[in-house]
Amino acid sequence: MAHAAWKWLVVAVGVGAGVLACSGDDDEGTDDPPGTGENEVRPGLGDDPGEPRGTPFTLPAGVTVSGTVFGADDLSSDCGNGVPGNGSGEYVQVCVPLRNSTGAPVQVVFPPGLVIVSASEGFQNGLLVERVVVTVPPTDNGSGGPPDGGTDPEAEVVPLFTYCLNESQNPNERGTPYRIGPVTSDAALQELLGLLADKRIDSEDDADVVQDAIYSITEGKGLTASDRDDIDDL
Repeated sequence: MAHAAWKWLVVAVGVGAGVLACSGDDDEGTDDPPGTGENEVRPGLGDDPGEPRGTPFTLPAGVTVSGTVFGADDLSSDCGNGVPGNGSGEYVQVCVPLRNSTGAPVQVVFPPGLVIVSASEGFQNGLLVERVVVTVPPTDNGSGGPPDGGTDPEAEVVPLFTYCLNESQNPNERGTPYRIGPVTSDAALQELLGLLADKRIDSEDDADVVQDAIYSITEGKGLTASDRDDIDDL
């Protein structure tokens, strides 16, 4: 699945319009019937308060998040190191600083369903829909760390581009603080991830299909017939 760099278009349109919330083509105003499930309480998703539920994510031995996970530049989608984004999400694009103290390269797998949790009020949580595999080289001065809790200058910064889980909240801005959350256990989101497993997301329109499907779950009663048809066409 390809990296997407289209969010600057959304930001540019929103300049001067006040608060910019997560966006995308939803089903409002269409003839598509709502999903057939129930509007469940989903902590940390949609407008439901609380921590997103799921299985804790664990990094390999010797690899740690070194400093704060932070928002990528909201215009260029860059993490400051020129590395292309991993993932196709438009609205929660974050930079994960990793320190590898093993002395040898380590492969790190970020699984589909990984939740990125906002550490600031008013900003949305994110969902990774792709399997991302990166190799983290050994970190110079492996016993060091970030100065005064800031960004670790020796860390390997991994860009993860994820999808919005809270339509009414704001997309990331440059430097917005986040943290790595769990791998979601939400059954409807897990079903969606299964439907996307063999699909390619190569354009803004493709990403909108995925984002709309997520909104059908987090803001409504589940995937609609149109969601399923559009996903099948990816």
